[in-house]
Amino acid sequence: MENITLTIEETDRLLALGDGDAALVFLSGKRGREPSLGEARLREARRKLAGAGILPSSFAERPSYSQGEIARGMLTNPGFHTVVNETERVLGRALSPSDMQTLYSVCHWRGLPPEVILPLLYHCAGEQGGKPLTVRRIDREAAVWEREGVMDETSAELYIRKKEASREASSRVFSSLGIFGREPSATEKNYVAAWLALGLTVEAIALAYDKTVVNTGRLAWGYCDKILRRWHENGWHTPEEIERYDKRPASPAPKNAREAAGSVDRARQALRRVKGEPGNGG
Repeated sequence: MENITLTIEETDRLLALGDGDAALVFLSGKRGREPSLGEARLREARRKLAGAGILPSSFAERPSYSQGEIARGMLTNPGFHTVVNETERVLGRALSPSDMQTLYSVCHWRGLPPEVILPLLYHCAGEQGGKPLTVRRIDREAAVWEREGVMDETSAELYIRKKEASREASSRVFSSLGIFGREPSATEKNYVAAWLALGLTVEAIALAYDKTVVNTGRLAWGYCDKILRRWHENGWHTPEEIERYDKRPASPAPKNAREAAGSVDRARQALRRVKGEPGNGG
């Protein structure tokens, strides 16, 4: 006989919910099945499980829906009909049968209600930066929202505000690092996202950048990361805290960086002499 195994953590979270529908959806997910609940009850159960950090879609395969099921879903759920129309408008094209399958699963399988899918759609479109949006991209973001428990209008609004604030802070960081006119690399984005996640302010990151350039002669990402992580470990996240408590003397610049700086100074002085301008020290 095949058994279903639950961890102690899963059991405790289910018991804490005290919800029969949530338990049914969870156990059905463990079996790779979808329970026979109405759409409203299924959505509410999934919302509770998502909030508890237990997601049925982590266990079950995405179901396949017939065209008839999707058509009935559009008739019985006017909100989903609106989602389809808006998605086609934003994408600028009619949805393919595969697109309809994916979009319907976002609502029916992932459990995101139409009033959450719509702001998710607009959020994805805004983050594309002019690049074409796809239903696959919408589905990937829906998986993130489901995992984060973003299952109602209030949490969707808060999530979008948080993302927008993070994007604005990242833009300010890259400006302070002197990165203009190009898209930052994935590695650069990961560094900046990690620093902001630690609670370091944009001004603190700019200060670490300044120390990095002074000590190495360039933007050395690893060196800057070590400075910022040391500050974080000490509980210093703002320039005021850093300047008040960080009494460590500045590290000497590496020999090659000192030589490079010296070469630049000598070149500038030579250029001044050629132009007949006064130099520094003759």
